[in-house]
Amino acid sequence: MYIPPAFRLADHAAALEVMREHPFALLIAATGADAVEIAHLPILVDADGETLALRGHVAKANPMARLIAGSSAEAPVRATVVFTGANAYVSPDWYVSENQVPTWNYLAVHAAGALTEIDDGETVVALLADLSAEHETALLPKRPWTMDKMAPGTVDRMRKGITAFRIAVDRFETKAKLSQNKNAADRGGVVAALEALDQPGASATAAWMQRLAE
Repeated sequence: MYIPPAFRLADHAAALEVMREHPFALLIAATGADAVEIAHLPILVDADGETLALRGHVAKANPMARLIAGSSAEAPVRATVVFTGANAYVSPDWYVSENQVPTWNYLAVHAAGALTEIDDGETVVALLADLSAEHETALLPKRPWTMDKMAPGTVDRMRKGITAFRIAVDRFETKAKLSQNKNAADRGGVVAALEALDQPGASATAAWMQRLAE
């Protein structure tokens, strides 16, 4: 990803926060035939110190499943997961300075590594449980849905229709294009305008602008 120095975010914890706040990501893998497969899916982020791994699953009917199943230590299939964080349009009218142009402020994380299929049934079920638990927690005070609410055998039948994977991340980069190339007055104008819109994406972008300016 093209990242000018001013927009490179080296804060590992902040990058993980972006990924976890925006887990619906793009999984991109080369087919080896001058083309790529792309899947839209929720991703689980597993971080332990400097070690980072990603987990997810696709339908077996998805062409991505064949790439996952065909990846091996001898012939690994590399993939990149793209997380798009808070983002918003920026109008030139919001700057104090004149002769400005429209732009878009945003955060993005790219995490890459080799695909490994998770083919153990219990481990796949654990992935599904972790995935639902992560998102059910966000719905509190609703009582979280769990797989034990399903009829016996249902989870196992549905598990056979998916291909699960893990990516041990070995390349990781984060871009935070948040008006760092503008002066303080112009940045302040953008923050104020974004907050005044009272839109979730705009408010989140403004919050990140303020946070990274500290």
